[in-house]
Amino acid sequence: MLSLISLGGTISMLSSGEGAIPSLNANDLTNSFKDINAITFSNISSPNITFSMLLEVLALAKEEIKKGSRAVIITQGTDTLEESAFFCNLFWDLDEPLIFTGAMKNPSELGSDYLANINSAIILANSDLAKGLGVLCVLNESVHSANFIHKSNTFSLETFTSFNRGLVGEIKEDKFYLFNNFYKRLKLELPKEINKKVALLKMCLDYDDDLLKFASDNYDGIVLSGYGAGHVMAKNMPCIKNIKKPIIMTSRCESGKTGLKTYGYAGAEIDLAKNGVIMSEYLSDVKARILLLVALSLGFNKDQIKDLIKQFN
Repeated sequence: MLSLISLGGTISMLSSGEGAIPSLNANDLTNSFKDINAITFSNISSPNITFSMLLEVLALAKEEIKKGSRAVIITQGTDTLEESAFFCNLFWDLDEPLIFTGAMKNPSELGSDYLANINSAIILANSDLAKGLGVLCVLNESVHSANFIHKSNTFSLETFTSFNRGLVGEIKEDKFYLFNNFYKRLKLELPKEINKKVALLKMCLDYDDDLLKFASDNYDGIVLSGYGAGHVMAKNMPCIKNIKKPIIMTSRCESGKTGLKTYGYAGAEIDLAKNGVIMSEYLSDVKARILLLVALSLGFNKDQIKDLIKQFN
């Protein structure tokens, strides 16, 4: 038996007179398949998913495994799928697969991918090769690690990519083909709640200090989505030097890593690191925010946060 937990999203929507809206439950999504325990957790668009909801979903998924499910499939909207999957992958300590999927076209649209993606998730869930790989995501027959999956296009069926590490594998002819099983899993302690606040600030041309100062005063940590390989303007450095809370630097480029020792000018990575900023390397901005939120909620100090970052690189 497999279990499918539905959170909502495009995969559960139908077109109405004024756009697609949540309409289908987990039973509706699985009535074309056999031996699926269908559970409707919610029916919302994915921008409305919260960390408290995901903590409940994790507990529910683990309970389904205890009851005998070989794997658990989670369906949700694609807008935040990469973040939900990454969050869950920090805590999923079981060998049984936890698999995220969704759809780019809702079930009432021509060429909808919803049934194909559910079918791919079932094939992946039933494969012995998927065991021990942590949280996986499958869409458009491509299998991604939760650590590096990224939505790169607003509407294309080929939106999801893992450009920094490549695919885990793919689904072809009703079979999972494994390409890469070297993704790291942290298996952190599950916090009772995410009770910290982390600001995510994107650097742009001629950036001033106002939001940096506000974040320093009102948040527990900061993630910067920096220029290029992880840089800020020289004029921002006095403000950054005065911030005592943890700061992680990522790249607004999304693809590639942040620098560590290439650039030495004021505001570049060497200068930032000397002033206590943690370079994320390959971890994206939204995922760095989640990791910092979790680490702070677990009481980690800056050195422990640096060690967490290193485990992804």
